[in-house]
Amino acid sequence: MNKSMLMGLVAGIGVATAGGVLGFQYLGDKSADEAVEAEVASTAAKPAQECWDVEVQTTAAPKDEHRIAGTAIGAVVGGAVGKDVGDRDITTAAGAAAGALIGRKVQEEYQEHNADKRTTTTTERRCGPPGSAPR
Repeated sequence: MNKSMLMGLVAGIGVATAGGVLGFQYLGDKSADEAVEAEVASTAAKPAQECWDVEVQTTAAPKDEHRIAGTAIGAVVGGAVGKDVGDRDITTAAGAAAGALIGRKVQEEYQEHNADKRTTTTTERRCGPPGSAPR
């Protein structure tokens, strides 16, 4: 492996990584914004029941849980860099493969890092027999 091929591979990996991050940022993570709270209308409670409010946290799945955007963008960018570096089919294929792997990994880490942005907390009203409420 000569020096220019190695430099091209390193440059391709860097560009593919950046492409994966930009691709995921372009898709965005809007699931937390789309959450709608449903209000539970309660009628007169039966005297044999007591009711209480419970906070429930839910984490929505990422929009691109299979990390297709990061993989595709990384492969395209890596393949383009590989083509520029070696101008041979093998360098193009190696750049695309490296870019796809790196783009997928970058998107995975980005999604894991931003999982708290997909978490919503809602309040649910629960009822049960007297004495069953948590203390």
